Amino acid sequence: MIEIIWLTVANSKIQEQLRTHHNRTAHQHSSISMAPATMKIPVIDISSYLDGSNPKDVAKQIGDACEEIGFFMIKGHGIPLSLLKQVHCEATVFFDQPLETKQKTMAPFGLGYMGQGTENVAATLKESTVQDQKESLNINLPVRENVWPQDMPSLSDTCKEYYTKVDKLASQLMRLFALALDLDETFFDDKVNNAFTVLRLLNYPEQPNAVAPDASQMKTMTAEHTDYGTLTILWSPDSRGLQAKSRQDKWIDVISPVDHFIINIGDLMSNWTNDKWVSTLHRVVTHPETLGKRRMSLPFFHNPNPVALIECIPGCFSEDNPAKYDPIVAKEHMEMKVSKALGKEEKMD
Repeated sequence: MIEIIWLTVANSKIQEQLRTHHNRTAHQHSSISMAPATMKIPVIDISSYLDGSNPKDVAKQIGDACEEIGFFMIKGHGIPLSLLKQVHCEATVFFDQPLETKQKTMAPFGLGYMGQGTENVAATLKESTVQDQKESLNINLPVRENVWPQDMPSLSDTCKEYYTKVDKLASQLMRLFALALDLDETFFDDKVNNAFTVLRLLNYPEQPNAVAPDASQMKTMTAEHTDYGTLTILWSPDSRGLQAKSRQDKWIDVISPVDHFIINIGDLMSNWTNDKWVSTLHRVVTHPETLGKRRMSLPFFHNPNPVALIECIPGCFSEDNPAKYDPIVAKEHMEMKVSKALGKEEKMD
């Protein structure tokens, strides 16, 4: 059982909810035999959903992936690679600025700029003092002072364009999730029509003196954790170093073609599905082929409406398989997770 140290900001109901979730996560990733080393992250072409030619087949593939590992890659999503590369270029310009310039863009609840060592995602699951080795710019819409850099109009314009497209993609994936769960395609619409979303620009700075560790001492750049909400849409020019942990307790490399997105589901989707779908542990570690090099990625975090009540959905519980989790308001879950990651009380408002 994972030992949990609770912040005083969490009330007893939230404490019990997360304690149950962490115990579930520990069981999923420690009690089953090792998986074969050849296991791969599935790749799903969603174009036949977007054009309406075969939505059921796409939904079935997604459902299978969410049950088996909670990670998959998508192609045929319609977002041009040129836009992704442009966002990456603008992010590079931002992170290359002096620290004092980047620190002008800072806001509560983990928004705006966060420097290296600010975040500890491992603490969202267990007691931990390991700080993540990344810096980040964390933005959401509408554009607000201290969340978006005020003197970089090109970054703002590019990120707003990308944000709009990836937000639409998230809504399309939520509809696919509904179909995969044998629900009406619009089942989640009223639960995510005011979704709390964040686009994170992540930078793991170059480490010129990095020394290659052996396999038993692999350096962690972002500690193992699960994501908090419904789903994450991640793009990276080079995803080597990202690993997901299967239900069979095996770390799987998540190496994506540059024109694909990596998708994983979060805790609240696991709660909704009563663990039929798994919120997968994942981490970023050093990779021997990119050792010491700068690493960047663009994850988009999608969460339900802050006021949405997350409770087990139809078809995911029965007399023999009762609901494992008490209903919880999405905002309460998010506030507790962010507070633990940052080591201080944080409020969404």
